[in-house]
Amino acid sequence: MSEKQAAEKQAAEKSRAEKPTAEKPLAGLKVVEMSTMITCSLAAMMMRSQGAEVVKVEPVLIGDPMRFVGSMKNGQSALFHNCNRGKRSLAIDLKHQNGIEAVKRLAAQADVMLNNYRPGVMDGLGLGPDVVRGVNPRLVNVAVTGFGTVGPMASRPAYDHVIQGISGLTGMQGGDYGGDSEYDFIKMLICDKVTAYTVAQAATAALVARASTGEGQHIDISMLHACLAFMWPDGMMGHTLLDDDVIDMPPMSESYQILNTKDGAIAATALTDGHWDAILKLIKREDLKTDARFASLPARMMNLPEIMQMLKAGVADLSLAEVMSAFEAADIPSTQCETRNTLTSNEQVQAIGALETYVTENMGRLTAPTPPALFAGAATSLAAPSPSHGQHSSAIMQELGFAANEVETMVQEGALLCS
Repeated sequence: MSEKQAAEKQAAEKSRAEKPTAEKPLAGLKVVEMSTMITCSLAAMMMRSQGAEVVKVEPVLIGDPMRFVGSMKNGQSALFHNCNRGKRSLAIDLKHQNGIEAVKRLAAQADVMLNNYRPGVMDGLGLGPDVVRGVNPRLVNVAVTGFGTVGPMASRPAYDHVIQGISGLTGMQGGDYGGDSEYDFIKMLICDKVTAYTVAQAATAALVARASTGEGQHIDISMLHACLAFMWPDGMMGHTLLDDDVIDMPPMSESYQILNTKDGAIAATALTDGHWDAILKLIKREDLKTDARFASLPARMMNLPEIMQMLKAGVADLSLAEVMSAFEAADIPSTQCETRNTLTSNEQVQAIGALETYVTENMGRLTAPTPPALFAGAATSLAAPSPSHGQHSSAIMQELGFAANEVETMVQEGALLCS
């Protein structure tokens, strides 16, 4: 480690040490995650960041395929790390008798169990909701599917790209308002992550219910349904009111246009009359103050495409500093646009402690987000390593009551990986 890296590590540790800490609300709870890729992995890590203990159950051969997606070090990807910090890994063959028994014992001790296998897979393994809740009636069992448990697509595989397509998100990103001939993706795993947040919220809601009833429950969540619900409030507001007397307006998506100045880009949202007056002064179009198309917020919303076209043209020859100065003076919500290469240096990002840099044995020096929820107003940290494949298999099996010779036999048979 270089002197610079050592200094940065020391500064990061000092910063974390100086922050107040709070009791994490899920402390003492146990989560069992049986999944691959994003949805359940991220949901379980969110619960881990709030205090829960998480055991990630992985296949023996390659484990979670996410380990090999994207930039990596020592055979483990940054994507995997970003969804699995602080967990323990049990790499076990679920076709082996002791594999099924181990998961049943985990379920017996757990508060929450997550899986994202296709409908029927867990039943086929002998680990369906009736079985795992049979050994532990207090268990909250969450099953995530791509398309749901019924319908013509229920058994089909689903990844983020596919759900973006069927949910209408690709249609919203591509084409102009009123057109449907062009499609484009939100270029990140938006559907996976939306579903993960839905899973975490539903699981904790079921835990609240359990506190009064004493009973857990089974929960089904589909990526398709979660993303439709997420997209609907604004993305489908033009298709919510169905009567003939509805006043149709351009969708809010029309306002999502970057303002390119001559030396930088700005994201802004101007709504009030005061905002509008300041914009007209900035772009030297004060003659439009009396124009009925722009005289009120409803009128401006009705003519949003024209406003955005005029605003973009008006700032094109101005400097970023000029525009930001005018926007800040008028209290217009706005910011300079950051790139992936610059956002970590943003003063506001740094001020709220949104990111932490630390070192792990396997992956070296890295940066990851801190938990965004400040319980009791106090910051917390998840500066923890992500587990190597099967890193905790031996210890977990012993904790579950398996004898050392049983564990060794499974390892020799290839039914258990102990890394």
